[in-house]
Amino acid sequence: MSNSSKVNNSTIELKDFDFLIGKWTVINKRLKERLKNNTDWIEFSAEMETKPFLNGLGLMDEMKSSHFGDEFIGFSIRMINPQTNIWKIYWADTSAPENYLKEQVVGEFKNGIGEFFGKEQYQGKEYKLRFTWIKESENTAKWAQAYFDEKKNEWETNWTMEFTKENEE
Repeated sequence: MSNSSKVNNSTIELKDFDFLIGKWTVINKRLKERLKNNTDWIEFSAEMETKPFLNGLGLMDEMKSSHFGDEFIGFSIRMINPQTNIWKIYWADTSAPENYLKEQVVGEFKNGIGEFFGKEQYQGKEYKLRFTWIKESENTAKWAQAYFDEKKNEWETNWTMEFTKENEE
């Protein structure tokens, strides 16, 4: 499925996140403790559905998991500036509804890999944040989140997701 959008009477093909459109099973792996030389990962599953909107200028998805006790729902919106090909990703979830929908990261795809950067508060301190998106195949994709560890001067991946597309019936 390809998205196209009219901007200034010309059609632009927007394909960067097209691979995410549909229903997915997601295996999450999250570090038990971040930025503490921890190697213990917590694994849990989720379901996600992604849909395009505004003729392809954006995508929205809803992710659901019962790992956190109550039904957890995360919601993201991805919007592209078709003139610069820069994406902004916004996030909100039921674990902290007071945080409302917020811009999380900004970035773009190059050679099939999406890199997006922002800042995030973690344990009272602001950290540089990086998301990486990779389409592995027609039915699989990977996402990774990392914080920049200033003490080590390197990125620490603290959360990964492996996506497998559900069969459409």
